[in-house]
Amino acid sequence: MSGLFARRRKIADPAGGCGPGSVRLKLAPGPAKGQDPVMKRPETEDPPLRADARSWALVGALTTIWGSSFFLIAIALRGFAPLPLAAGRVSFAALALAGALVVTGVRFPRDRRAWGWCAALGAVGLAMPFTLLAFAQQTVPSGVAAIYIASVPLFLLALTRVVFRDTVRSRQWVGFVVGLGGIGWLAGPDALAGIAAGGAAGQAACLGAALCYASGALIVRAMPPIDPLSATAAAHVAAAAFLMPFGLAGLPEAVPAPEPLVALVALGVFQTGLAQFLRFVAIKRAGAVFVSIVGYLIPIWAGLLGVMFLGERLTAQAIGAYGLILTGILIARR
Repeated sequence: MSGLFARRRKIADPAGGCGPGSVRLKLAPGPAKGQDPVMKRPETEDPPLRADARSWALVGALTTIWGSSFFLIAIALRGFAPLPLAAGRVSFAALALAGALVVTGVRFPRDRRAWGWCAALGAVGLAMPFTLLAFAQQTVPSGVAAIYIASVPLFLLALTRVVFRDTVRSRQWVGFVVGLGGIGWLAGPDALAGIAAGGAAGQAACLGAALCYASGALIVRAMPPIDPLSATAAAHVAAAAFLMPFGLAGLPEAVPAPEPLVALVALGVFQTGLAQFLRFVAIKRAGAVFVSIVGYLIPIWAGLLGVMFLGERLTAQAIGAYGLILTGILIARR
């Protein structure tokens, strides 16, 4: 659910992307003497993009892995409070991504300015939304949380207009309004009626997480050119540093049951760390536009897992709201 980097030119993709708050980057020309080669690497001829069977397999793998993250959060919450859960998730992900750097031969940034940007991204685009999602899923079904996160491109559309003064076409505004209607329908009057029970607070946390993912994409857009995998790993390390003190303070006194422990480790290593690496590979192979299909499939898989294994119920309201949000995104993309 934290997918934030790609390989192309640093251009906002406010109505699409390949995960929450995704933005395309282009590596800059070769470094001047004395510059960190991680910051600016020589530009080479891009291989042709291939939407072949292997690319579809990567899309399927990413959909399964990211869509399962909401299910695993629900399981991990049975043994951990939201802050320790978020801290453990991003810490295990940082270890997995550090291993990916070793495998690929890519290094962590060695420039202070690059680390500053990665730290900002880690705080806004990872630590905050991971914590908000964990808090939200104490009261919000996993399938509904996934639908809220699917609305990230709508927030990104509005934010790029406000922050970067990007031109937004009439069709994109129509898509934004349609999608916003879907969000309103998803919340519904039950959200206001459920304030005492925490239902409205959970839904507000979902919206806050979506807004954080979109804000993280804006940070990516403003960042100097940094190797995508290096920046992703550094951002997760920074997020782990931010959350670890709070996570350690909130650890349970007794050792949790095996299921929450396994869910937490899997959530960090596979659903966050491995998924980011696979996304990196998929975008290099098939392009960000092709991989953006994943964002539309995640709520479907998350909803199915919630119904089959968590006893959740997908209402007609949730399905209709997702249809409106998806329609709004598709209108805005055209």
